[in-house]
Amino acid sequence: MKKKITDENGKVYVEKKPFYKKGCFWILAVIAIIIIGAVAGGGDDSSSDKSARSSNAETSHKKDDRIISKNAELRKKFDAIVVGDLMSNGDGGTSLTDVEKPLGKPVSTSTTNLQNVKVKDETWTKDGVTVTVQFNDDKTVSKDITGFKFTRSPKLDLKAFDSIADGANYDDVVKRYGEPDNLNEMKIGGETTLNATWVTGTKGGTATLTFENGGMTSKTQVDLK
Repeated sequence: MKKKITDENGKVYVEKKPFYKKGCFWILAVIAIIIIGAVAGGGDDSSSDKSARSSNAETSHKKDDRIISKNAELRKKFDAIVVGDLMSNGDGGTSLTDVEKPLGKPVSTSTTNLQNVKVKDETWTKDGVTVTVQFNDDKTVSKDITGFKFTRSPKLDLKAFDSIADGANYDDVVKRYGEPDNLNEMKIGGETTLNATWVTGTKGGTATLTFENGGMTSKTQVDLK
């Protein structure tokens, strides 16, 4: 019940409650506190989500780095293998023992005919990369690597591909565009043949160049931009 007050002149007044004693004030205050808390909480969640996404991206990046690192080591071992001449029983080629020493035991072994010569095929796979080496008289006569992925700049795009002229030197192409992702090398009758493929672009465009004794003899591209 509202309190009535009579002043010295006989006038009667109704006493008003201070605003902080009114029920509606406290209801609004409680609602405001809830809203502020929700906003603050939402901000914390957002920061937490961003932190989690950043952490996941960093973890994924580190994982990719580890895979690249492993592949890089495998590539070095592949590059160290010397190919001998098939027609000379692999003379000058890396021995079977010296190939298996750094690469370990192969995942598969088979025999095939290469230029009417019986050869032994050994294959290794690691992190999506496949290495195949062929032996004659336990000496390397051919080597092949596929599934390797380099990050290169500048990319061997369509414009660059068109600019590579017949006879271009393999070492010059590698110096400009980096090592090919896929490479096959063999030596027959003193002639060394390289089939090299560069993978470029988000859709996996490829440039495949063939070299005879270091000079380019043919080229093919698929989906280069």
